[in-house]
Amino acid sequence: MSASVTGGVRSAVHYIEANLTALVTLDDIVRASGVWDRVLFRHFRSATGMSPMAYLRNARFARARDALRRARAGERILDIAALWGFNHLGRFAVEYRQRYGEKPSETKAAARIARSIDRHDC
Repeated sequence: MSASVTGGVRSAVHYIEANLTALVTLDDIVRASGVWDRVLFRHFRSATGMSPMAYLRNARFARARDALRRARAGERILDIAALWGFNHLGRFAVEYRQRYGEKPSETKAAARIARSIDRHDC
């Protein structure tokens, strides 16, 4: 892999990570990478094991899960999902459960319970 292609993958990952809460298209990622779309796609998959858009989706789900674990009682799952680019709560909930084996509400509740127990142990 040439230095420009390696740099392109690195630039694409950096762009994705910096724009997780923004509307991001494949064209945006390609432009940020500075390499041709087919070249980026092939080398991105080789470097990460997935396409740029799959990487984006995985990163957003990971951040949404972290946010659910840190959420306060008044924070809505809908708002957390929307912040990380998930605008259809039903689809978010279905894929979340497929990925993590629990509902978003269960993640949020378990984290709240764990924080409560930690406070009582001190």
